[in-house]
Amino acid sequence: MIFEMLRWWYATGWLQAARRIGGWTSAVEHNFSLSLLANTLFAPWRRIISVKGRSLDDKMHAAMDNLVSRCVGFVIRFFVIIAALVGMLVAFVTSLCMTVIWPFLPLLVLFFIFKGITG
Repeated sequence: MIFEMLRWWYATGWLQAARRIGGWTSAVEHNFSLSLLANTLFAPWRRIISVKGRSLDDKMHAAMDNLVSRCVGFVIRFFVIIAALVGMLVAFVTSLCMTVIWPFLPLLVLFFIFKGITG
């Protein structure tokens, strides 16, 4: 039974750990909806749009309101995109480290068992 576990650990299990690199990164991208954020980067915030009136003053007021709404939308979406990219980087590095450390984990268990007995 131990040999079956070791055979899985160093073959199938290691491949599954390597596949998690793309899986975790794409999960972060999916949860943040990066493509939607990029497509709507300059869209008004929460679709807050002022309707233009008849007078020039109303039109200028609506244009300024719409500009402010778009600027707020851009700033918020920009920082969310930055946060998503940082999250993707953290997920990538974490899963890469896990893949590299994976073959040494059984040895660490044996080391800590030995250290606990002799310590």
